[in-house]
Amino acid sequence: MKETKGKADLAGEAGLEAVLDAIESRLESLVEVVKGLSRENARLESELKLAREAGEKSGGAAAALARHQAERAAVRTRIERLLKTLEETNVPGRRA
Repeated sequence: MKETKGKADLAGEAGLEAVLDAIESRLESLVEVVKGLSRENARLESELKLAREAGEKSGGAAAALARHQAERAAVRTRIERLLKTLEETNVPGRRA
């Protein structure tokens, strides 16, 4: 027994081919979108890593700056106290 395809079967196959072609085309474009987003994600992760490293460095620099400013203020206070003591001992008419 020989099977013969009717016009409806041929039209159905043609319609199925068109649907499969459309799905394949859409899938290929989605794969390209995913690849692009993966590249963008990798770039952003790299930028985030660099920003975190810079933040850690600047955080350390900020702590060092605060420490140096505190030391400077302490040295300044000590120098002012010593100058005041020297001025008090060098007042004219006063003998130490």
